[in-house]
Amino acid sequence: MPKRSYNPSANEEDKVPIVEKLYRENQESDYIGGGFCEDDDEVQERREQISEMRQKRADAAFSSTKTPDNCEKCEKVLMDSWLWERYNCAVCDACRDDKGEHKLLARTEVKTTYMLKDCDLDLRKPPLRFWAKKNPHNPRYGDMKLYLKCQVEQRVIEVHGSFEELEMKKEIREQSKEVRAEKQFEKKLKDLRQQIRGNAGMRTDFGKPHTHEFGKETHVKEDTWKRTCSTCEYEEVFEKL
Repeated sequence: MPKRSYNPSANEEDKVPIVEKLYRENQESDYIGGGFCEDDDEVQERREQISEMRQKRADAAFSSTKTPDNCEKCEKVLMDSWLWERYNCAVCDACRDDKGEHKLLARTEVKTTYMLKDCDLDLRKPPLRFWAKKNPHNPRYGDMKLYLKCQVEQRVIEVHGSFEELEMKKEIREQSKEVRAEKQFEKKLKDLRQQIRGNAGMRTDFGKPHTHEFGKETHVKEDTWKRTCSTCEYEEVFEKL
């Protein structure tokens, strides 16, 4: 087979194999192929508008609440308070504890850690205020709903009675998980044993119990023999004295 001759004067386009040229001609542009659309920005903008409308609708229920005169912590005049504007919590910015009782908790964490249901957060009066924020993992996901820890703990007492009751319910939940896991393990183990033994628990396509029909016995070694079912090809090894 003759080898291709090397031409140093050829340009870069001539060096490209004909197969690659045909592939490029039939390939969509990188702009479309990469998944980018011209209306992506419009969709994102519309999503932000919907999120803002939902937040305003949720905040409207608390707009008529009268602003208290003093801070609950230092009892000074309540001048600047982000907690009051966002969560109706009468604590000034100077007394705000972001790592303690005023920590913000995601809705998933609230439901998992404190065993609160959606109805406990949204329907039980008064509904808990939240702050809708873009998901830090992916802005295209749904907004995160952040709740104030001290208000969540107050709702826990209303729902469960006390934190002691909450801990008892969490222990019961963990025990139930362990019981379910153990039952699932036993069921899988039982199924595996049935498959290995090829017992009468196996059923045919007609739903009737399967009975093995063994063929001729074959000698393996010494006192060991084997026989095979002519229907399901199950092989049974046994000893014959």
